[in-house]
Amino acid sequence: MEADDIDELFIRLCELYNLYKKYKNNKKQRRYGIRPINKNWATAGYQLRTFQLMRTKEPEQWFLQTRMPPHIFDMLLKLVSKSLWKPKQRIGPEERLSLALLYLSQGLSMQSISGSYKLGKETVRKIVFETCEVIWRLLSPVYVSEPTESQYQDIAKDFYNIWNIPNCVGAIDGKHVAIKCPANSNAMFYNYKKFYSIVLMAACDAKYTFTAVSIGSFGSQSDGGIFQLSPFGQALMQNTLPLPPPQPLSSVSTESFPHFFIGDAAFPLRTNLMRPYPGSNLTRTKRIFNYRLSHARRVIENSFGILTARWRVLRTTIECCPESCEKIVLACIALHNFIMLNDQNRWYCPENYVDQVKAGNVVHLGEWRCEIENDRSLLAMRSAVRRGPATAFNLRDKLANYFINEGYLPFQDNIDHNLGEP
Repeated sequence: MEADDIDELFIRLCELYNLYKKYKNNKKQRRYGIRPINKNWATAGYQLRTFQLMRTKEPEQWFLQTRMPPHIFDMLLKLVSKSLWKPKQRIGPEERLSLALLYLSQGLSMQSISGSYKLGKETVRKIVFETCEVIWRLLSPVYVSEPTESQYQDIAKDFYNIWNIPNCVGAIDGKHVAIKCPANSNAMFYNYKKFYSIVLMAACDAKYTFTAVSIGSFGSQSDGGIFQLSPFGQALMQNTLPLPPPQPLSSVSTESFPHFFIGDAAFPLRTNLMRPYPGSNLTRTKRIFNYRLSHARRVIENSFGILTARWRVLRTTIECCPESCEKIVLACIALHNFIMLNDQNRWYCPENYVDQVKAGNVVHLGEWRCEIENDRSLLAMRSAVRRGPATAFNLRDKLANYFINEGYLPFQDNIDHNLGEP
């Protein structure tokens, strides 16, 4: 390289350095390390002034913020405090947890929480995301783990005793979670209801707790693609789940029948996944099958309903990137299961909070429906006609025949008068 070229290169480098210094000097500087109005956070912030007083003086308000009674909050704090402890920061684990629970339970804006807790908006945002990640990481291995074969057997017994359907090991459904349009995403997250979303796919047991969760699919994806690409969907389609071995539907039958999940018309028919008969001009046997399947599918509808009513952030358009949104939704799932399994006094899910089927098959709708009425939160997936293998069609017919013979229930005689059911 000649001397003139070296001189020219040196001049160019000096110009670039001067441009960098100019950019750095013009860059917006933080006005405060801590805003003056937030300096008294320790004595005038929400944590001391309100949250701790609610515990002893207004337990109902405490429950509205945390969605759990005090002893379960203490149990949760004990589980996560070590991971939330930041030695060089002034905000302790209890305040971090209460802040995150307020955001999840009420769906408030970060700015609103920032003013109440007397913390910076970005500090609040960071605390929420970090706490949600910790909650999922620590709770999911215990409370949202894949059931074992023995646990699936217990779930099947519960479905038979509670919902009158044998060999059923879960109900599945998928919902759209509204999010802010991600940057440079084009229409990937734009769904058929014309808003941006990611898809939550979940299965639940007979007692409203989730047994499998997949989240993150684009809202624009087809429903079949969402199910088949999810880890749970792949395991179900490939028969790799640890389901119990086939057994007869009733004590008078000798023919074995596989254990199965139930879903609506958005899911494919498989030997381990039952869906309704399509069409409107159906035989009475097929209509009874659809009715009984719909009756049992109430459990997943109620599970999503409880989740959405209790964790109101899911009723908003979540204003963060899809990765952070996934952390928020997964934290809500983990908290739902954690509270459902530890709340012996049923603060979180009272008896009248879910649909109740009374004498004469009269359905009393759960109170959660009133809380999210006319709400687009957790929008259902679209229905689709999907062909299944011939063995799956035969199994569905056998289950339909069981419902009108050994599995007959008296309320089926009034099926034509049961409005709102298939």
